[in-house]
Amino acid sequence: MMDEVARLIQAGDEETLLSWLLSGKLSAVPEREKAEWPFFAARLGRAGMLRLLCERCHGMPLDPDAQGRTLLHAAACTGDRPTLRFLLNTLGMDPLAGDCRGQTPLDLAAQNPDALRALEELSGLRRGECYRNPVLRGFRPDPSILRVGEDYYLINSSFVMLPALPISHSRDLVHWEEAGHVFTDADTARLTGLPGGFGYWAPDISYFQGRFWVVATLRRNTAPFRLQMITSASSPAGPWTPPRFLEVDGIDPSLFTDSDGTRYLVVNPGVQIARISPEGELLEAPEMIWYGWNKRKSEGPHLLKKDGWYYILQAEGGTGSGHMVSCSRSRALKGPYAPCPFNPILGAKSENAFIGRSGHGKAVQLPDGRWALVYLCGRSVEGKTLMGRETAIDPLTWTADGWPMVNGLNGPSCLQKSFLPPWRAEEREAWLCPRLDTARFAQTLPGGAIQLTGGGALSQLSSAHLLLHRQKEENISQQVRVDISGMAPGGRAGLAGYYDENSHYLFSLRKTAEGAQVLLTEQIGEESRETALGELRGGQALLKLSGSGLSRAAEIPALERTIPFRVEYLTDEGLKMGKRFTGALLGLGAVGEGKALFQEYSEEMRNEG
Repeated sequence: MMDEVARLIQAGDEETLLSWLLSGKLSAVPEREKAEWPFFAARLGRAGMLRLLCERCHGMPLDPDAQGRTLLHAAACTGDRPTLRFLLNTLGMDPLAGDCRGQTPLDLAAQNPDALRALEELSGLRRGECYRNPVLRGFRPDPSILRVGEDYYLINSSFVMLPALPISHSRDLVHWEEAGHVFTDADTARLTGLPGGFGYWAPDISYFQGRFWVVATLRRNTAPFRLQMITSASSPAGPWTPPRFLEVDGIDPSLFTDSDGTRYLVVNPGVQIARISPEGELLEAPEMIWYGWNKRKSEGPHLLKKDGWYYILQAEGGTGSGHMVSCSRSRALKGPYAPCPFNPILGAKSENAFIGRSGHGKAVQLPDGRWALVYLCGRSVEGKTLMGRETAIDPLTWTADGWPMVNGLNGPSCLQKSFLPPWRAEEREAWLCPRLDTARFAQTLPGGAIQLTGGGALSQLSSAHLLLHRQKEENISQQVRVDISGMAPGGRAGLAGYYDENSHYLFSLRKTAEGAQVLLTEQIGEESRETALGELRGGQALLKLSGSGLSRAAEIPALERTIPFRVEYLTDEGLKMGKRFTGALLGLGAVGEGKALFQEYSEEMRNEG
């Protein structure tokens, strides 16, 4: 029957199709087959047939297809204005809705200039005036945002990575540059010996009496297991005051200043508040004022006062696919609080969505009165979270009766209309290392070469000598010329992929008496793998590595050899061992005694979805 109906749709034979629909001839057709008819009509730009199917075929399913594409995705490339108008205005299809690869109808229409022009004119959107989520990509979880004048500042969790607690700056909410870090040296940061996934959790940034304030949880592996760190600075670039550690047992702290100037520490479980002094001293024990709407794994509480209401925004549901943002409000600081009638105000609509795990949000108001919400999210790569939890932003609007809505309750957006004119950010990113400041073992030489002093095994908690960048896209390529002639026998150096001490690889040269051995060493939980890839004369060679999704390939041009391998263990879901909160990192590593030289290092990350 599909072929017969398809022929009618292709011919535009509305009269025959209507008679079949009215006679009941098509009533026994399975719903799965019926669902293909409107997609076929949309792809052909048959507005009349599409309208007829929707008006006369009772119970016609209009759900997205297996790739997460809507009817508007199907029609986007046609440029047929009646079809596009019907889908936009009558069926309410969203031109910014992403499929399972993050592609929107506007993206698909861009393949045909006439189709893009038609869709832009009918939707009132311009693709060139939109931004793409996440705005901070790769291992940028638990965002907190602050506006001071026309400048926006955002801080993220860093766990055991140094420099710790990165602060980013923007003037358009989309393009961000590094503004500073709260901790740059290991002694002050107190990260020594902490397992991956511990360290600094869920920081909050605020502004009070001319100073920037940061609070964060220091999650330890010995008692007291959770301390709340508080510090301040006149500039996000620092210097930051010596940290004060409050013995408050909770996580995800934030600071709230009431309209009378009273300051509060806000922390979970649930939502607990305690008065603090202007200097950040704790003045009383925390008191719970609200537990949450979802009543499951409430995190990241933020207080906001607007129009006489106290609003609580909090993460709930855990940091997996059920992550969400809920809202509650009260006329009094200590309650009682009433939940928003359409909670959650943000959450992924499908487990198969390209952007999921959306939660842990904080609101910010623009100078013109508009609002936005930053939140963490995760992009799916082969069903797993390779880049870790990232930072996205969507518009927040208020209903007439004072409730917030994020992105029209449509869930996290892949493509979104820009808030402000584009601003040019300076592209720079500090090298990261677990628990150590890189100045202790790394040196940049004249001409750009990098020299690393070898350290301990990457599985150790104290002395892994790594220079790492966040993996920001699922397709990567790296290359470097490695010289290990300055290392002791057995020393090795090369290209690293790192999640934590339990999940990493090193594609390297190992020094031997005859020259060098090419190795791929992998740590996958408790299993250590070592694969010998060949022997080289001399102590240097060019190493190349490429990756697409969870597949990687190590290439040794001198040996004319390429070795494929898989890196599920670099994803959040890759192991059930430790706290899987970070994300894949890429860079350089050296293990053993002596010094390794890295020349001509390059890395490229791209999204071909």
